[in-house]
Amino acid sequence: MLISEMEPLLTSMLDLAGVRPDEVSATDVRRTVEVFRRFATVPVDDAVSPDQDGDGILAQTGTVDFDGVREFYADLTRQLIEADDQDVIWQLRCTLHWTPSAETEALGSSVRWSFGTPLDRFFAEALSLPGWTWALAGRQTPRHLMIKLDRV
Repeated sequence: MLISEMEPLLTSMLDLAGVRPDEVSATDVRRTVEVFRRFATVPVDDAVSPDQDGDGILAQTGTVDFDGVREFYADLTRQLIEADDQDVIWQLRCTLHWTPSAETEALGSSVRWSFGTPLDRFFAEALSLPGWTWALAGRQTPRHLMIKLDRV
């Protein structure tokens, strides 16, 4: 796969798993994570290798206020460095959004990177973060799921 093919591939993988970003359900959270785990293992031909920190996964959660809308989010992001121009970094974000509550506010925020960690161990650690534990419990239906590739 090429960096430019990441967003359509992840979207297609989610679609095959029955996950629709505009109609996401509480049970889709776990399916989204399972799909992203598989997606994270697909090699990217035009990126620096993972053993050189050119391909890594970020897991993060927290409550933010963007554009006047406060929301809780749980995010998995795949970050890649272009092999031909190592100054160019791409991030494919897979972000679930919820209406915040006192419960989500109490979770705080968390960040975990995969660099230097085998993916199985990374996902085990990342998904045990308080925000991800809450998201996977399915207590509340996400408002939506955003998939977006950006150059950073």
